[in-house]
Amino acid sequence: MSRDDEFIAYMRAFEASTTHLGSCAACQNGQPCTTGAPIHAEFTTRQDTWNARVRAERE
Repeated sequence: MSRDDEFIAYMRAFEASTTHLGSCAACQNGQPCTTGAPIHAEFTTRQDTWNARVRAERE
């Protein structure tokens, strides 16, 4: 996956997570619902991957 594609996937996951969070009371209270849990997990995974790539590029 190219750097640009990876960043775009990260931002799409961020958008999906924040959009869901904005409309789900359970997720807003820190208890991800069955729909939100995988959305938030996807965002966390992509964020971790992106941050690792940025750190590696700086070294």
